[in-house]
Amino acid sequence: MFEFEQAAVEELLTNDDQFRRLFDKHRNLNAQIDEANAGNTAMDHSELGVLKKEKLMLRDRMQAMIQAHAPDN
Repeated sequence: MFEFEQAAVEELLTNDDQFRRLFDKHRNLNAQIDEANAGNTAMDHSELGVLKKEKLMLRDRMQAMIQAHAPDN
C-alpha cells in the first residue's frame, strides 16, 4: 500500500496523529479480513463486506492526506 509515496507516509506516520490512527485501523482491518479469508475467524459475507468497505474508505482518506502532503500541492 502506498509504495510510491513511502517518504510521505513515513513523515505522516511520524508527525500526524490522525494519519497514524487511520493507518493503524487500516492495518487492523486488513488483519481481520485476512483471518476471515483464511477461515481462522467465523464471519459471514455481509460482515466481511462491511470490513472491506471500511478498509477501502480508510485507504481513500489516507490517500487524500498523502496527496495534500505532496510537495507540489
